[in-house]
Amino acid sequence: MRTFKRIVIALVVIVLVAAGGAYGTFKVKNATPPQLREPNYFTYYQKQDLVPTGKVAIFVSGLFMPESLRIPDFHNLALKPTQYIPWPFRARSFEDRGVLLLDTEKFYEFTPFTPTHLVDWMGSDTDVDGVSYTEKFHRGEVRWVPPNPTQHMDHGSFSYTGRKGGMPTQAQKLITKARVYYYGKNKGFVDGRVPHEAGEWAIVKAAMDILKAKYDDVPFAFVTAEDEGRAEHEMVKLLDGGADTIVISMPAAIYSHHEEFNGSIRHAAEYIADWRKAHDNKPIKMIIQPQLAGFPVVRQAHLQLLKDRLDTLPEGAKVKVVVSVHGMAWDNVPEEAWIKLAPAYVNPMMDDVKAMLATYKFGKTEAVQAQDHFADHISDPKQKYLSTNRAYWEGIRAGYDYIVNMPIEFFAENTDTMFSHAMFNFEGFPGYDIYEPVDYPDWSVPYTRTFKVENTTVIYNGLPVGKYNAPLVQAYAEALASVLDKAPSKVAVKEPAR
Repeated sequence: MRTFKRIVIALVVIVLVAAGGAYGTFKVKNATPPQLREPNYFTYYQKQDLVPTGKVAIFVSGLFMPESLRIPDFHNLALKPTQYIPWPFRARSFEDRGVLLLDTEKFYEFTPFTPTHLVDWMGSDTDVDGVSYTEKFHRGEVRWVPPNPTQHMDHGSFSYTGRKGGMPTQAQKLITKARVYYYGKNKGFVDGRVPHEAGEWAIVKAAMDILKAKYDDVPFAFVTAEDEGRAEHEMVKLLDGGADTIVISMPAAIYSHHEEFNGSIRHAAEYIADWRKAHDNKPIKMIIQPQLAGFPVVRQAHLQLLKDRLDTLPEGAKVKVVVSVHGMAWDNVPEEAWIKLAPAYVNPMMDDVKAMLATYKFGKTEAVQAQDHFADHISDPKQKYLSTNRAYWEGIRAGYDYIVNMPIEFFAENTDTMFSHAMFNFEGFPGYDIYEPVDYPDWSVPYTRTFKVENTTVIYNGLPVGKYNAPLVQAYAEALASVLDKAPSKVAVKEPAR
């Protein structure tokens, strides 16, 4: 009996030690949040020396949704959120659990159904053995996978587990959705093209044309940060061309860890570091262009678009303006740079909107600041943050005649504004259909949506493209000039080959 007790005690000690060790490993591996990961480029940004040395080149990088489907972009986008998942659960995000499939007609469903045309991430409706995935469904070899319950309005999918899919299932899901939905003709956009990259290029190109009149011979590259192979190739071209200073440039009003400091900037810094190792550690100075919020003219683009809308509304009307940003689960990322950098843009914009409303003879006015994403009942169960959808419904119930949505973080329409954010924002609206394609042939004209909900007209007022983007161009040119003006010798901007 005494021996048995010793054995039990020893086993308990082993279990406790193992549990303690596992907990210790968990704590160590998750001790540093992504926003404090070194090198911390937000700290670098705050303390950087803005004076270029030697030959200057500009590396324009950002999350630019491609006009046509590029698989690397969506692969990397799908895996980007894994940085927030604690170890060891993060590993599951990289698992390949078989071939993920979506139906090309009913690609955004929440409950099981019988599919009619299943395709994989490569767009194939037939497996490698020549049998269609739809046939395999009827054989019982393909199963329904329900939506992720931790993500508001996530959609279900199908899975064939007879073989691996060739990449993490999480990436397969986004790529397949992009293929059949965002870029599917008459499914997402009517013509199957996304306007975001072209819209961002229009701003960058126009700003560079302005700078050409002042400076001489500064080469630049324009890349999307998520296409890392192409981005690195373009960086190498700039460095091989003799650049001594690389200006990392983003046409964005507000920088964040998620998109810029741990995205565009971190990737660019790694490309520079790799190049230097192969070139005798040649010194390369890296400068991060100031965010556009520091140049007040940037606000005028969205404000002019709002004014033109308000000019159409009748005197005496009750009008509410919902100024919205993208959003994030802020309580889960307290060190996120966006929280510290956003007030320089959002606060004066709110003041501008309120001042503008005061100039009209409306019967009642209100301006609120909301977020499109991560303010739903799952991400924000205590309603600490105002969702755009809740801002709409509160205005509807308060009896406003018009509610105008003014999204201020985007400069061109993209898959967020047109699809994922739209379904969050218009949730519960009569007349809104996830499956209705977006007919947007002229990207130089703001795309708008109008809904009549009870006695209220709700207007998504679009983004400042075409004639409205002049202030964005000016702000971007001013941001780059604030660096180039400090160069010891005269420089200029040279357009890259495209």
